[in-house]
Amino acid sequence: MKIFNKEKNTDSKEDAQAGTENSEAQNSGSSAEEINEARENPEEASASSEAEKSPEVRCQEEKQVLMDKYYRLAADFDNFRKRTARQMEENRKAALEQVLLDFLEVTDNFDRALKSAKTAEDMNSIVGGIEQLSRQFFSILEKYGIEKIESEKASEFDPHRHEAIQHIETSEVPDNTIVEVYKTGYALNSKVIRPAMVSVARNPDEAEK
Repeated sequence: MKIFNKEKNTDSKEDAQAGTENSEAQNSGSSAEEINEARENPEEASASSEAEKSPEVRCQEEKQVLMDKYYRLAADFDNFRKRTARQMEENRKAALEQVLLDFLEVTDNFDRALKSAKTAEDMNSIVGGIEQLSRQFFSILEKYGIEKIESEKASEFDPHRHEAIQHIETSEVPDNTIVEVYKTGYALNSKVIRPAMVSVARNPDEAEK
């Protein structure tokens, strides 16, 4: 009786082991098929994987993508701002260097004129040298867009280009015209950077009105 039971138990164990192996073989075969399908159709596999994600997970992933884009754009803009500021500073220094080089030529001529004036006996030659230096100096200013504001005597007073520092009652020139220029005005590229300081005529007849 004992021998019969032992054989029966042995058969049961073999059957159970065979069943387990078959199950593993079936599972293994199913996984291999899924892997092969994923390799053959990656887009469908990805879509299936995305569909399996919960809305919260998809939302978190989209948020992370947007945050990455934001950080990259912020870094790019910061680099652009620094590069632009550096380029503007380099341009400013280059322009200033050229201006100073032009005026150094005038400085050299001033030194020569002073050296000559110490030994010159003809005052007219000294005055002529100073006038030449003045013309050279202003020609450099014109090169960079500086121009004098016209402020001739008896010309019409323009409050946008002239600054009246005094009114003079006179009938020698028309009313509201320039009597005298105290300081020359200048404009840079047509923009007034310093108005001419003038006195303005006020006719006695007009003043009584």
